[in-house]
Parts: sequence; C-alpha cells; structure tokens
Amino acid sequence: METRLNMPILEVNKAMNFRLFLSAVIAFSAGADPAAADDPQWSFEPLAKKVLGGQVDSPWIANPVDSFILEKLKEHELKPQGEADRHSLIRRVTATLTGLPPSVEEIEAFITDSSPDAYAVMVDGLLESPHYGERWGRHWLDVARFGESNGTLTVNEDKVRGDAWQYRDAVIRALNTDLSFDQFVRFQFVDAPEEEKSYRPLRQFIHLGTRLQNNANPNDKQFHRLDDMISTTGNAFLGLTLGCARCHDHPVDPVSTEEYYRFSAIFFDQVKESPKASRKKIPLSITRPRVLLKGSWATPGPAVKPGFINKLMRQPVEHWHTKGKGELESLADWLTDTGHGAGQQLARVMVNRIWHYHFGRGLVATPNDFGSLGSRPSHPLLLDWLATQFIKGGWKIKPIHRLILGSSSYRQSSARDASAAKQDNDNRWLWEYRPRRLEAEIIRDHLLAVAGVLRTDMFGRSISIGNYKKREDDRPESWRRSIYLQVHRAVRHPTLSLFDPPDAERSDGARTTASSPDSALFALNSPLLWTLAGHFAKRVEKEAGKDMTRQVEHAYRLALCRPPRKNELEIGIQFLRTGNTLIDYSHMIFGLNEFIYVH
Repeated sequence: METRLNMPILEVNKAMNFRLFLSAVIAFSAGADPAAADDPQWSFEPLAKKVLGGQVDSPWIANPVDSFILEKLKEHELKPQGEADRHSLIRRVTATLTGLPPSVEEIEAFITDSSPDAYAVMVDGLLESPHYGERWGRHWLDVARFGESNGTLTVNEDKVRGDAWQYRDAVIRALNTDLSFDQFVRFQFVDAPEEEKSYRPLRQFIHLGTRLQNNANPNDKQFHRLDDMISTTGNAFLGLTLGCARCHDHPVDPVSTEEYYRFSAIFFDQVKESPKASRKKIPLSITRPRVLLKGSWATPGPAVKPGFINKLMRQPVEHWHTKGKGELESLADWLTDTGHGAGQQLARVMVNRIWHYHFGRGLVATPNDFGSLGSRPSHPLLLDWLATQFIKGGWKIKPIHRLILGSSSYRQSSARDASAAKQDNDNRWLWEYRPRRLEAEIIRDHLLAVAGVLRTDMFGRSISIGNYKKREDDRPESWRRSIYLQVHRAVRHPTLSLFDPPDAERSDGARTTASSPDSALFALNSPLLWTLAGHFAKRVEKEAGKDMTRQVEHAYRLALCRPPRKNELEIGIQFLRTGNTLIDYSHMIFGLNEFIYVH
C-alpha cells in the first residue's frame, strides 16, 4: 500500500512545480545536454551499449576515453590543448595518486626517460605505492561520513569512538590491494571471511554516523540513526537522495515514502537505543518496522517488510531475500547485482567519483545526486562505457585509473585558450586540464614532506586533535599524514580547518576547494608554517650546499617539482643577497599559489 501525506492537491502541485523548476535551473547551470535534460530519471536506465566510432584515426586519441571527449569537443567546435610538460605531469599524477610530492630523483628519472612507456611506468609505480591507499582512502572516508566521535549534536558529550580508526585502516588496505569494489561494498554490510579478516572493520560503515545527545528522546535518537543509515547508503552507493522520502513521496524522483520505510526495515535491528533520556525512562514507541506518517514516530502507519527501490529492481524482492540470508546480506546482494539489481547504478556512481577526483569535476557534477535535482552527465556515453569496463574488469579500481590517466584528455596542459574559455568557461567539455587547489590534508602533507619532517609510518590509532574544551596544536609528534589525524566532530584541526575539510556529519561527495582570506593569512602568519620553513631551509642547505643558485634551484624542485624559470632564479638570488635568510625564502615558497594548486 502506498502511503502519502494528507496534503491538498493544489499544495502538492505547487511544491512539485517549484521543485521541477529548480531542477531545470540546476540542470541548466550544470551544463546538462538538452537531450539528457529531457530525461530527469536517466540514471535508472540500463547502461548504454552503443559503441562510439568515427574518431579512431585522430592522432590525439591515446585510448577510447579520448574518443568520447573528442566527439563532444568537435560537436562544440573546440580543440584540446597539447600535452603538459613532464614536470607538470609528474606533480599532477603524484598529487592525484599518492598525495605526496615526488623526490628530486624521481623527477629527474621521469624527465630523462626517453622510452615511450615512461609515463605508464610512472603511473604503475604510484599505483603500487602504499601511499596510494592513504590518498584514495581519504576520498572514500568523505563519502562514508567518517568520524571518530559521536557528533556535534551531542554538545559536550561528543565522545571519541575508540575503534573507529580501524575502519580507516581497512579502507586503506582494501585500496592498496585493489580489492574488487563489489566485494568492498559487500564488506560494508557483512563480515569478510576468515582469510580476509583484515577487512572486517569495514562493517562499521552503517554505524559511523552521528548520535543525538543522551538527554534526547530515545525515539528521536532511533530514527535519527536510521535516517542517517538510509541517507548515507543512498548517497554513497546509488547517488540518490533517499532521505527526501522520509516525510512524503519523493517530489521529483521515483522513490515513495513506503519504499523509504521498507528500506529502513533493512537496518531496523541494527539500531539499539535504551528506552531512556538521561535518567528519565521513555519507552520506544516503534518496535517493528512501519511507515511513519509525516516522518514522525508519534504518528505510526502500517507495518512494512524490508525492501529496496522499485526502479532499481528487475526481479521481486524475494530474489535477494532468500532463506537463511540476513537483511544486510540481501542488501549487499541487491546493490552489487548488475543483472537484476542496483549494480549498474553502483558502477556508474563509482566511476564518476573516480573521474571527479582526477579532474575536480565529475562527468556528473553532483557525485552524490544522480536524481532529478542533480546535474545531468556531460558525457553520458563515456560514463556508461566506463561503468561497463569497470564491471567487465571485475570491479577493479586501478585499471580505471590507468584508463583515465593514460588518456590525452587527462594529460592536457593548463594553458588557457581565451576563445575556448569564452565559449566554455567551466571546461565542461574538457578542452584543457583545469588547475585545481589541493585538498586540506594534501596541502598539510605536502608542507611536512617538503620540509623533510613527515613521518610516513602507516596505520594505527589516530592522533588526537583535542576535544570541545581545548584543541591541540599541530606539534612535531603529530606530523604524520593527515589521514591519521583524529576526525573529532566537535573540534576542527587548526591547519586543516583553513582549507575546507569535509563535513564529517554527512556523506560529502564533492568538497569545496576555493581559496579564502583565512588560508592567505595562514601562509603569512602561521607559527606552524614558519617552523616548517625553518626545517625546509635546513634541508635545502644540507642537500644543495651554500651556493645561492643551487639553493634556489633545489627549493623549486622540492616544493614545485620543477626548476625555476630565469626570472624566478634571479629574483630568488637577489632576495637572498639583500639580507633575507633562507628561512625567509623557504617561507615565501610555501606562500606561492602554485604550491597549493596542481596544473
């Protein structure tokens, strides 16, 4: 039985019309194709099987990815940029795959390697680095709303969860071993077998969300957690805003209130709340899964059985709810079923995330929302082709990296073309590689690495950043990679907070990476930056000697992965000759815009 809110028809129509209008505005501003804009439910369709042809003879095409990109460029009368220089490429790829700067020796080896497979060899080496899992693990932690405390809604009771770090470590291990993504998804809901027990902490996924404070009504606490589990599962794996259907049928996407509560029934037994608020006893009103009228536990509706999203089911629910299987195991089966369940959608969402983290913008610009209010894909056939390759390749992520990084599209230079920018300022059709700012953690990691003080030991308990009463400074004993800093929801890290860290209370599919006055002031005045500049100066002097020319050249190679241009070299030498110290010069290098951007 389908349950709807008891609203006047006119009000429903007004709400629907406004949301449809908003959807059209968002689609237009995101650069949706007119054809795709006609189909707001495009993502529920099976993967396209069309084979692209007609561009295979172009010398620009390095692999099939470029065929799709070039077709769109020609359609819009745009031309791609030439390949970036090797210094830019090695800095771009290492920042993307490991989040650490390459050594001077690695730079020189790549620059001087004249073999045709030099670039591919570099990519393969970085994919095999243990630091790859740390870099890409942080991306997944954003999506999984990873946090190590109960949440800011608990105010001064934001207690640290002592074992949450184990989830982070399991994610890093899974990525480094290239665990197939369908198995990775399954392990978010069911225990890994004995031979893969290092992945068992992945089952924390559904419990990583926030809690309400202890004095809250236990009924509120129960459905706060359930809604978090449903919403995050929808965002992370399906790119759908399922939470919008809690109070009423989804206004623009084909998800009913009843489907929402059937989905909530999957997680119902996972939420155990005590029937009390502080010392006051308050019984739980809802003890079995049911629809909540207007989304409130105070107005219970009919009981429901566990179920999935009808639009992503080509078999009845019993196909996955077979005898002997638990609800979460059935959910994992449905999510990864490419023939009858949500597997094709899952593949689309994941390859779009990979593309997003390589280019700074996904083929769908709203990675957590493939619904009607999200943006339409700029290259729908490419998205479906990548998803198909992902599935055919056994759900392995590293081959998708190789496809994207091996394309001429990715290796384009960042040289601006004024006429192309006038036509496509957002670079929707990928006629260049758009420069983008590094994320907060990678900026900090680069600072520590260039200064020569980064501790690269992996795994283990997180480094405390303080609590709601007092946050802790970024001190030498905490100078590990930023992924190992504790994600305490009630306190922000003094360095990371300046560069748009993720929202740890909800799934975050696309961070903001703009520059702000706070980050500029950090570059000028931060005691940490001056301390690291001192270490950087000592490193430069130790490795380059006393000669000013060599010092300037070495500082540029360490910090920016390239030699200084002639005028930069002259400015650096003049700066050092006029009474400024090497520490001052190192500090100035850290403050360059180029240091926090990849080109």
